[in-house]
This record gives sequence, structure tokens and C-alpha cells, in this order.
Amino acid sequence: MLERIREGSQGVVAKTILGLVILTFALAGVGSYLSSPTEVSVAVVNGEEISQTEFEQALQRDRARMQQQFGEMYDTIAADPAYNSRFRSEVLERLIDETLQQQFVRKLGIRVGDDQVRDTIRNLGEFQVDGTFNNDRYIALLRQMGYQSADFRELVREDMAASQFRAGVFASEFYLPSEMQQIRQLEQQSRDISYFVVKAESFADQVTISEQMIEDYYQMNLQRFETDPKVAAEYVELSAADLAEDIEITDQQIQTYYEANQARFSSAEQRQVAHIMLESDGTDQAVAAEAASLLSQLQQGADFAELAKAHSDDTFSAENGGLLDSLEPGQMDPDFEQAAFALTEAGQLTGVVQSEYGYHIIKLVSLTPSQQQPLAEVRDSIAERLKQEQATEQFYQLQTRMAEVAFEVPDNLEETAAVLGQRVRATPLFSKEQATNPLDHPAVINKLFDQQFIADGLNSDPIEIGNQHLVVVRVKEFQPARTLPLEEVKAQITESLKVEQQARLAQEKVSALLQQQADITSLAEQVGSTVQSAPATPRFGGSLDPEIRTKAFKLARPVAGTPSIDSVTLASGDVAVVAVSAVQDVEVTAVPAAEELERMAQRQAEQGYLALVATLKANAEISRNLRAATPEQN
Repeated sequence: MLERIREGSQGVVAKTILGLVILTFALAGVGSYLSSPTEVSVAVVNGEEISQTEFEQALQRDRARMQQQFGEMYDTIAADPAYNSRFRSEVLERLIDETLQQQFVRKLGIRVGDDQVRDTIRNLGEFQVDGTFNNDRYIALLRQMGYQSADFRELVREDMAASQFRAGVFASEFYLPSEMQQIRQLEQQSRDISYFVVKAESFADQVTISEQMIEDYYQMNLQRFETDPKVAAEYVELSAADLAEDIEITDQQIQTYYEANQARFSSAEQRQVAHIMLESDGTDQAVAAEAASLLSQLQQGADFAELAKAHSDDTFSAENGGLLDSLEPGQMDPDFEQAAFALTEAGQLTGVVQSEYGYHIIKLVSLTPSQQQPLAEVRDSIAERLKQEQATEQFYQLQTRMAEVAFEVPDNLEETAAVLGQRVRATPLFSKEQATNPLDHPAVINKLFDQQFIADGLNSDPIEIGNQHLVVVRVKEFQPARTLPLEEVKAQITESLKVEQQARLAQEKVSALLQQQADITSLAEQVGSTVQSAPATPRFGGSLDPEIRTKAFKLARPVAGTPSIDSVTLASGDVAVVAVSAVQDVEVTAVPAAEELERMAQRQAEQGYLALVATLKANAEISRNLRAATPEQN
């Protein structure tokens, strides 16, 4: 058998088949190699790619920073798909900005040497152990962050170059005292303003709204008529605070608690002493005699503080006349404490007291005896404490039973409510923005609008919405997002078109009036309006309509007594004709402080730098492909 197989394999047909098999495997291998997916960039900035890896690393760093900032709340925030989408877009835009800055820095020829990069890395606290650079820690952290050593050095080099550029921009800005004075003059300037208002509604009889206009408006503003998804929910709520309201505390319970917690309602004795210490390693007759001499002087009326400053070897207390901190049992030498606590009246002296440190003379400076608060004063606080303790105990018992029943009977909340002695509460349809307490908590909203939770139609687990505060929810009805039909919004569109047309006609009328070059009083008479005057109106504050005041301070100064005049369309659709007849300036001579000039220069530098980045972005060729790193790929 084996001989026949060997003979057959040497034939032309067998060799041809074997060759085809080998060729097929070879081509498949090459094809697999050639067609292996390459990393797709998430953006291209002036021909320079931002890779998916760079984006993911930046995303992880920002997520870690946000998690550190918000703690446990971050999980709730991050569960919102809209937030995640916005967050990813912001990270991408920041990477684009950084790339543009790096390109500009390279164009300027700013370079950072290898020695500077090395020294900067070695001085980073993250890579140090006990204040010294540790190479093992350096390598471990780079691996954790997903960097190769060479890549990280280049990243540091680019950051240092960008920092040098930013520092140069900020250091080159300055603010002159005269500029600050001009700003103060403008801020304190006032103007004589007169105006009249042309009411848009006065043109109502000239407005005609056609069916075609309504249809066109509807088609051009479809997004305005899209509704948010809505749910109607059922829920039960468990709160320790609510439980506490139903708890009655008896006088006997209060009395028992008071007697068992006497220390909590008493204040400790407050005793302060001063001393003169003569240091000695043991019994020393000469030192004892000196102490006795000092005691005799004190008994004859000598000043304790002066003798302490002159003779006490306790240099710290001697500087303060021998005064010690408030004395409590167990702080001092036993012999010292026994003598000090034997004193009962302020000003009283001990005899000479020997301790292991030497010889002392002790004076009682002040004594506040311990005091016990009477029951009447603390009754209410004890009752509240007992309520909270009992409510907390009930809460945790009910929490366990609540979770069990909500799981065991998942298709309704009736039995869960019965466990709590409540009824099931229900809401009408509401969107995320319309949620009210207690369902307006982010964790509850995320659960109610979760598509899988809606599809299951089951009870949720207990959701914590506060300290000892839980809810269990279920979706009773779901209304998906939809575009309202024209019939439902026709009246709304008609009204919007009327307002727009009236405002347009009012503006056209005012534009025609202003072409006459007449004074404001004559113009007002033509439309049957009355001119209102607001002399010496300040730039900030006052009772004048903000839109009119803002327009007035944008007008040019009157020339040769001829008022400046223009119009402004108000938020209501009305049009105001505004005139400025005089400008009052305030002379500012005060020289601004250096710190104020520095703050203004810093602010100006920030605005200039942001404007530079915006200009670079406006003039750049940028393509974005955020789909290259969708959440599903993370």
C-alpha cells in the first residue's frame, strides 16, 4: 500500500496538484499580509496624522483626570451617551489644537536639546523615589501609559518647545498705565440718549401668511419640531428621613439615653496653671533651697510672671510668665499633677513640688469646673438622635426586603410597595429634561431611558439617589423621539411667521425713516410714537433697556452738535430708533497699580494666544474621522 502511494506521488498529476496547493497557500499568506488592516487616523492636520492610538491615550488620560475630580459621580456622568460623544469630540479638538501649535513651533525653529529633555524627565516627581530619579519606576510607568521611551522623550521635547513659545507670547505682552486709564474713562462715560420704539404688532394688518410659506418654514426647520423620547414611570421610594418622621420617641427612652450617655452632655473641667521650674536630676538641697526662696518671695507679693521669666528653666513657658496649656489628667508628671489638681482657687500656690525633672512652684491661673447639661436642654437633640438611629435601622432592614421583592416579582411594583407600606407612584410622560424629584437623579434618568431596560419592562434594582435614600423604578410607557406632523404645529408656525413678518416690516419702515436725515422727534411723529429721553445714562446699570443702552454706546460721538442716530431690533421684534446727542467723559488721573497692569497684560496675552490658535485652525486643512475610534472599539 505504502509503495503504491509513493509511486503515485511521483507522477506528473500529483506534482501538479501539489504545486497548485502550495501556490494557493502562498498567495493566501501574501494576500493576508497585504490586506492586514492598518491603523486609521482620527484626524489629519495639514497632512500630519493624529493616530487612533494617540487619541485613545489622550482619552484615557482625560477620563482618569475626570474620574479623580468627580469620584463616584463620574460613572453616572459617563453613562450618558450624549456626554460621551461630546467628551470624545472635545478631546479630538484639543489634539488638533496641540498639533497646530506644534507645527507652528517647528515653523518658528524652536528647538529643545537632548540634555534639557533628559534633565526635565529626571526631575519629574512621578519618576522619583525618595527624591531621586528611579529608572525602574520610569520604565514601569511608561509601560503603564503605553509609551516607548523614545516616543515619550519626543513628547516631552514637543511640550517643552510649545511651553517656551507660550512663555514667550505671555512674557511679551504688557499694559501701559495710559491704556488702563482710557479703559476707566470709557467705563465711567455717560451719554445723553433719546429713543422711540416702533411696535412690530402695529404692522399686523399688513401681514399675509400663505400655505406655501407655512410648508416651506416647516421643511426648513424640521429639527425644531423633533420631540425628545419620553417615558412614563412607576416607582417606590425608601428614605430614612421619611421613616424618621413617623417614629415616636417616649420620655422614658429619652431619660434612659440621657443617663447612659452622661459624658456626652457634660463639659470637662478646664484648668490652667503656671509654674516655675528649677531643673534637677534628683534630690538637690541647693536647688530645693533656691525654690523655697522663690516661694517665699511669691508669698510676700512678688510677681509670679517676672520670677518665672528670670528663674524658670522651662524656657518655653518662662517666656510667657510660666503659663502652660490647659491641663488634663495624664499629661504631666504624677507628683506635678497631684499638686496642681489640689489647687482649688485662682491665684493659689503650691509649696515646692519635686518631680523627676526638678523642683516646681505651681500657681492656679484659672479653673472652670465641669458642667452637666440638664435634660431639659438636650431633650430635643436626644429625641432627634434616637429617631435617626431607629430610622437607620428600619431603612437597612427594608432595603434588603425591598431589593428581594423587586427582583422576585419583577413585572410590577405593587408587592414592593406593600413591603414598604406605600402605594406605587406614577408619572405622566416626561423627557430627560422634564424629570422631577426624585426621578431627576442622573442614575435614575440613565436607567429609565436605557433601551434595554425599556424593552425588558422589569423593575430596576434599588437605585441610590442620596444618603439612605433609594428608589425602584419601572417604565410604564415609552414614547420614542419623533417629528411632529405639520398639522400639529401649523398654528405655532403661523404665529412665528407673523412675528417674523411684522418685525421685518417694522425694520423696513425704520430703515426708510433713517434715510430722511431728519431729527429724532420728526421721525417719531411720522409713526405716531413718542421720544423718550435718558440724559447722562451710564455705560453700566441704570433702568434703560439694555439693548437700547448697548446700541447707544456703540454709536459714534455727535459731530458739530448733530446727534448720532441708528436703530436696533429688540428681542420682542420691535425696532428702537436711538440717538446720542452728547457724551460726558470723566477724567481719570489715578495711576493703576502694577498688579492690575500685570493682570490686564496676562488677560490680553491669553486672548492673543487663543486668537492665534483660532487663526491657525481657520487657515489649516483639517479632516476629522472620529468614527475611527468609536465607543464600541474601546
